[in-house]
Amino acid sequence: MNFGISTACFYPEVLTEDTLKIISSIGFKLCEVFFESATEMTGEILLKIDENIKKYNLSINTVHPFPASFEPFLFDVYARRREEMEEKFELACRAAKKLGAKYYIFHGQRNNKQIKDIKWTAEVMDNLCKIALKYDVYIAWENVSWCMGNDPKFIQAVKENMKEELYFTLDVKQAIRSGRNIDEYLNVYENRIVNVHISDSNEFCDCLLPGYGGFDFKEVINKTQNLNKDCQYIIEVYRDNYGDFDEIKKSFEYMKNLEV
Repeated sequence: MNFGISTACFYPEVLTEDTLKIISSIGFKLCEVFFESATEMTGEILLKIDENIKKYNLSINTVHPFPASFEPFLFDVYARRREEMEEKFELACRAAKKLGAKYYIFHGQRNNKQIKDIKWTAEVMDNLCKIALKYDVYIAWENVSWCMGNDPKFIQAVKENMKEELYFTLDVKQAIRSGRNIDEYLNVYENRIVNVHISDSNEFCDCLLPGYGGFDFKEVINKTQNLNKDCQYIIEVYRDNYGDFDEIKKSFEYMKNLEV
């Protein structure tokens, strides 16, 4: 089973390049790199991230740029703004290739309950897929509660209007925040599910380290494995969702010991 962790779990206390030593010391071999700034996607900082990935013998399959700063504007009808944001998107794809990642975790448009232009969204997504493919990278669209991708029907409609290959990331906590059952997403994602952001939950908090709540991980793992045997599972929580790094280690052991 491909279990890993996102560097985002250590934000904002630890610089992204420095999280890799911690991640390795806990015992992880797989991690997702979350670029917390544009400077982390180029130049000396990107080189340092790549250097530490190799130094600590980590595998990177997915990257996740800080999306709110530019991704919604990739769908802007004002060409100059859209093209400027495409440059940022391409920078992220180039960085993904440098780190050896295959997938770019994508949020996309902010949620707009009044206007949902399916054909325009599909057209833009096709274009972004083509840009990403220049770097041997694929988009893995995530079900973020405050984005358009939280609506399975919208995702399905966009899929049906696209020509390029599109993949998906299921985020457990975001499904909870959207008031959706994971099956609603998996029925749309089908075998294009490649990544799951895992977190636990209880009646008081919708985002905890796995093993610290009551979420049924066996169910989600079995369902996603039936769709794609190569699907990976990345722990993604916020820094205030746990105390010390030893809790992460216990959570990792919990996931590894699941009988699935």
